Amino acid sequence: MTEPSNGGSVWPARLAALLAEFGEVSDVDSDSVVVRVGSTRASIRALDLAAGLDVLTVTQLVAVDLPNTDVLRDDVESCDAQLSFGALRRSDPTGVTTDVLQYYTFPAGSLDDIPLLTVLHMVLSAGADAAQQLSGT
Repeated sequence: MTEPSNGGSVWPARLAALLAEFGEVSDVDSDSVVVRVGSTRASIRALDLAAGLDVLTVTQLVAVDLPNTDVLRDDVESCDAQLSFGALRRSDPTGVTTDVLQYYTFPAGSLDDIPLLTVLHMVLSAGADAAQQLSGT
């Protein structure tokens, strides 16, 4: 079993290695990793909330600068309802255009590599599928 980290500093290298299995890792800093999955980009950030409680937050940019119409709102709600994990939201519900983002946060400190990779794959793949449905990319 992979040992939980003592804070965010162990997570980036571990995440980068795991995420490279299914996406292009482009940025790694002291507590986060950016990965491209399909047409989307996601930031996975490690937070050490308390001793033994490491949490990962996923913020995935699913679509950029879409016309903010009632049809888009309905499509985002439909895609969101299909997600097993996370939430899909428009960044600006009232503007002329909007971005669509997926958010998901989960405790990950005690997860072995394969279960962690599985969760990340399910979340990020669902975001890439939503991108395809919403913008055709």
